Amino acid sequence: MNFDQAKALRLQQWRSTLDNPSFRIHNPEAYRQTLHSMSKDLAAEGLIDPLEQFDMDELANAAYWHVVEELHNSPPRYCGASTYDVVARGTTELFGRIGRTIFHYASSLVDPSRTTYDGKIYPDADGANLVFNASKAVARITNLTMTMPDGTLCDLVETRRVVDGVTYEPIDDPDLYRALVDTAQVAQESHNLRAFEKARPLLDLARFHTCPTCLDRFGYRDDCPMCAGKGFVTKQVGTGLC
Repeated sequence: MNFDQAKALRLQQWRSTLDNPSFRIHNPEAYRQTLHSMSKDLAAEGLIDPLEQFDMDELANAAYWHVVEELHNSPPRYCGASTYDVVARGTTELFGRIGRTIFHYASSLVDPSRTTYDGKIYPDADGANLVFNASKAVARITNLTMTMPDGTLCDLVETRRVVDGVTYEPIDDPDLYRALVDTAQVAQESHNLRAFEKARPLLDLARFHTCPTCLDRFGYRDDCPMCAGKGFVTKQVGTGLC
């Protein structure tokens, strides 16, 4: 394989990653960081020059900003970097647990020596499928609702998320959440990628979300009866929110 063929192949691999909607939607931070890592390797190997690397990184950044804006205005959805308790809707019964992309029934969790798993998650652009190992039956995950093969509904309650190799648990302090919202807003307005991509997963994981009535907008928030001026409300299980 000559230089031009090697360059074309590696650029196609980068382009395929850029055009991967499932990766982009389910883990925007890992998506952007992977693209930057790929372009850095291409430059280090002499396959692209610094200007080409800059242009590729700018495309990756633009795709990141686009998807986080899209996610901000959409219901929360399954994230492959997260752990979820799967709870039968309308009850407090633990049906199972999803750790990253692996599913265990609640009955399997009581045996710490067990090394096998009961199902695996396969994300796509519109959600994800849970394929059970034994039966090969498929449960559909849409937003944070899982529909079993028989039509039974379960809620996915996010309990932790891995961000840059660090495990975080949901923020349940309203003052801390408000400070994080303000920090993320400033970072987004100034296009401070490093600050924003650290804050966004934590906001996504938190026990609160933007008030659906006032949308945390100045001039509407103070008199909002839904959030009492806070600009956010507590997420509720059973509505597709954790």
